[in-house]
Amino acid sequence: MSVMSRWLPKTFRDHPAVLLLAATEMWEAFSYVGLRTVLVYYLTQDLGYSTEDASLIYGTFLGVAYVTPILGGWIADRFIGRSAAIVGGALLKMAGYIGLVIGANVTGCLAAIVIGNGLFLPTLPATLGALFSPNAPDRQRSFSFYYLAVSAGALLAPLICGTLGENFGWRYSFLASASGLAAAIVIFLAGRHLLPPDRPAAASHPVDEAPVAATSLSVIPLLAGVLAAVIVLRVAYEQLGNTVALFAASQVDRSLGADITIPYTWFQSLNPLGVILFTPLLVWGWRKAAARGGAQNDYFRMAIGSCIMAAAFVGLALIIKLGQPGEISWPVLAAFFLMVTFGELWVLPVGLSLFARLAPAGRGAITIAFWYSARAAGNFLAGLMGRAEPALGYGNFFLLCAVFPLLAATIFVAIGRRSRRIIEAA
Repeated sequence: MSVMSRWLPKTFRDHPAVLLLAATEMWEAFSYVGLRTVLVYYLTQDLGYSTEDASLIYGTFLGVAYVTPILGGWIADRFIGRSAAIVGGALLKMAGYIGLVIGANVTGCLAAIVIGNGLFLPTLPATLGALFSPNAPDRQRSFSFYYLAVSAGALLAPLICGTLGENFGWRYSFLASASGLAAAIVIFLAGRHLLPPDRPAAASHPVDEAPVAATSLSVIPLLAGVLAAVIVLRVAYEQLGNTVALFAASQVDRSLGADITIPYTWFQSLNPLGVILFTPLLVWGWRKAAARGGAQNDYFRMAIGSCIMAAAFVGLALIIKLGQPGEISWPVLAAFFLMVTFGELWVLPVGLSLFARLAPAGRGAITIAFWYSARAAGNFLAGLMGRAEPALGYGNFFLLCAVFPLLAATIFVAIGRRSRRIIEAA
């Protein structure tokens, strides 16, 4: 056994393709989050868009980016295969990034990116799922490594792409995104021989192989209610990269003293950092609660998380109203990001797990596709709502944002009261 292999986790030693796919996804996530971090700044500062129009473009871009995977996954399954979809999608996205670097039409560039995302996003985790049988002990650990890789790439992106953009111009951010995606392509092609045979028309979505707890269509009203609540929640949550990002640039004192100022794009790293820090703590806490017989049901957990997010927006709004523009200290904004992230972890991962578990028999892939479509709808509505900020001002706008997670919490509680009988009968 080599020195390198001894310190790798056992899952990586037994399944080296897991490391290959995790590394590929880390750099793809770096490139995508890098673009998302700087997009509103590029639109308003370089291209001269108004805050309202930039918000609408941002929300539309993120929304469409989570609709195209429904079609992309179908194309990968039925026609071109997973590997071709991964490479082809990455190349399309890289073309969009390079177009932004050279100043090409922004609409065309973003269109190339969302089409490429449609091919790439559902296919890489499907390839990971194909490495294991449904009940293999390493399966869940492998997906944990995969999601950790996503968070690692998302953590690095604002620090690198944001810093380059703030100091040298936003096109250097896009160049960094393109470079990250090039690294992902090279890594994937170099290790492609580690992957199982890839044939079109084979099942692509890992959730199709997962155990299905519900076999009755009676769970559809439950899933529809969760979708509605998640869409409502995301109207506020997606402001982190939109109006909150603009607030960080113009209204926050980011000084550390000695003429050192925190780049405003760096605050976007706090969300993935919080995911990395808080996830083990929450999982440990939930396991302890289950051991004591006091574990909460999924709907109650999601209601708690929604209330935490609402409290974060209310707190930020009150501090804004009591302070002066430019005098809000950076620790306040950092605490806001971390509090929203903590609330997010009670909602979004729990909701995705719920969808996989309650999917009607034979409908796993389409059920998860609807989960992505809910994310798309929330992103688009968040962009529309962001257009109201200039008229309301940040304090009133963030108070309005708090209403949405509170409404989501109400929906989760209402669903939870009616869910037990349906789930037991399913």
